[in-house]
Amino acid sequence: MVRQQESHALVRFGKAALFCLLALALAVFECRARWALQYIECAVNMAESSPSRSGMTPFAVLLLYTLGTSVVLGNPNKDESRPSDDPSLSVDPKPTEKTSAQNSNPCAKGCTCIQDDFSTELNVYCSTRNFTQVPVDLPLSTCSLWLDGNLFTNLPAGAFEKLSNLEFLNLQSSQLVSLDVHAFRSLNNLAHLHLERNNIRSLPSFLFQGTPKLASLSLNNNLLFRIDDRLFAGLSHMWLLNLGWNSLSVLPETVLQDLHALRELILAGNRLAYLQPQLFQGLSELKELDLTGNYLKVIKANVFLKLSKLQKLYLGQNQIVTVAPRAFAGMKSLRWLDLSRNRLTVLHDETFSGLQSLHVLRLSNNSISTLRAGTFRDLQYLEELCLCHNQIRVLGVRVFEGLGHLEVLNLENNRLHEARFGTFTGLNHLAVIKLTGSCFHSLPDQVFKGLSKLHSIHLDRSCLTKVSAQSFIGLSGLRRLFLQHNNISLVERQSFVELQRLQQLDLRFNQLKSITSSTFYGLKNLEYLLLSGNSIRSFPSEALMPLQHLSWLDLSGNNLEFILNSTIYMLPRLRYLNLKDNVMVNLPVSIPDSLDQLWLSGNNWKCDCSAKPFRDFILQKPQLVPLQVEMLGEGEEPHTLVTIHNNITCASPLSVSGLDLRNVGSEHFQGC
Repeated sequence: MVRQQESHALVRFGKAALFCLLALALAVFECRARWALQYIECAVNMAESSPSRSGMTPFAVLLLYTLGTSVVLGNPNKDESRPSDDPSLSVDPKPTEKTSAQNSNPCAKGCTCIQDDFSTELNVYCSTRNFTQVPVDLPLSTCSLWLDGNLFTNLPAGAFEKLSNLEFLNLQSSQLVSLDVHAFRSLNNLAHLHLERNNIRSLPSFLFQGTPKLASLSLNNNLLFRIDDRLFAGLSHMWLLNLGWNSLSVLPETVLQDLHALRELILAGNRLAYLQPQLFQGLSELKELDLTGNYLKVIKANVFLKLSKLQKLYLGQNQIVTVAPRAFAGMKSLRWLDLSRNRLTVLHDETFSGLQSLHVLRLSNNSISTLRAGTFRDLQYLEELCLCHNQIRVLGVRVFEGLGHLEVLNLENNRLHEARFGTFTGLNHLAVIKLTGSCFHSLPDQVFKGLSKLHSIHLDRSCLTKVSAQSFIGLSGLRRLFLQHNNISLVERQSFVELQRLQQLDLRFNQLKSITSSTFYGLKNLEYLLLSGNSIRSFPSEALMPLQHLSWLDLSGNNLEFILNSTIYMLPRLRYLNLKDNVMVNLPVSIPDSLDQLWLSGNNWKCDCSAKPFRDFILQKPQLVPLQVEMLGEGEEPHTLVTIHNNITCASPLSVSGLDLRNVGSEHFQGC
């Protein structure tokens, strides 16, 4: 659900790319890395200044900076010995092509001027120059001006008075504390203003009176504790206003009344405890409202009544205890509602009335203990419902009535102990259900019956002790079943018989001691079978016979004493076999051609004459039993590479005990 981008953001990104290419040309053909880096800095600043929040900006910055500097820094130049803190040296003494309009309009000292190739626009870059005041010699034709990262403290009256063509102004991270009421006087064409990440505590009334065309204004990450009710008066063209991450505790009721074109309003990270009844009344074009991380306690009815075009509403990380019935009435276009990380305990019958277009509802990390039948009945187009990390214990019948288009239902970590037959009736499009962290002990018979489109069930860490033959009746479309980290000691005969499309079955870390010949009956399309961390001692070879598509078998961490060669050869598509950390003694006599990787460490291998054929085989194909492999780890840092060793350590005879079979000399096998 990516926000739509304004055309100016795409154009700016294109310009940034051109500047980076110009930097590369300078570095490669003129060996002037210092000038090239100026262009890269311009490109990066331009990419960062885009008002879009879509995610393009971080990618653009990384792409431009990495691509640019990798070539530039590879071309050392004569200018590297120049003092870097002298702003007068940051501009090429010889005007380059398209710079400062061939000196007809000289650039300000310490800045870089670049004229747009496709228009007459002049872009001036004065970022991070340690300026304490705005340069007085800026070209009159300046269209875009970067002054971010300087040391201004305050902006006096008329700081930009002669720049009547200015459309874009970036003053972020410039240590600003105060601005004169006339600081932006005469900027009649200014459309985009960045004042974020400064130390501004308050703004004078009518500060923006001289900027009637202002379209986007970023004031986020300052110290604002109040704003005047006429601060935004007359700004009828503004479509983006970012006031996030300040210290605002109240907003005047009429402060937004002139912003008729506003489409995105960000108020996140403030101290708002109350929303004035008329605060949003004039924002008929608003599509996105972010109130995340405030101190709101109650959402009253009619606060959002006039926001008929709003599509996304973020109310997460507040202190909301109550949402009034019909609080969202009139929001017929709302598609995304986030109420997560609040203090909700009850959902009223009409809490979500009128939200007929809602697609995503987030209610995680609250204190909801009961779900009433009919609570969600008006949400006929809801696709994702997240109720994880609440205190729901029982799921009654018809609690999800009306959710005929629901695809994802997340009930993780609720300590559920009861789900009744009929609980999920009517969820005809449900594809994923997450019940991780429940405490069922056993599932009611046929609890998922009728969910023909369900393809993933998460029941890990759910206190299950057995799998019943009736648990998964009617799930002919199921692809993935997660049952790991339970206490399952019994899988009844033909429990999975109807799961003929199942591709992944995870039974790791349970209490299984045996596998019967009928345990996996019906799983003819299973590809991944994970049984590690159980107590399995042996199983009949015919137990795996139905698994003709199996490619991944993990039997590590069990009590297996042996595995028959016939068992492996029954699996014609097996590519990965993990037998680590068992109590096996005898190595396989032969290996099927389909196998790509075999894990054998942590066993008590007997390296006598019977092991010689296997030793000779793996010496010819060392990739089959790799000495070590780097894999992505699990846990708190899942993206950390960890080294997994795959030793074939001999336990006997005594003469080779402790050696890896691959390192046992040929003389040991003489006479075999």
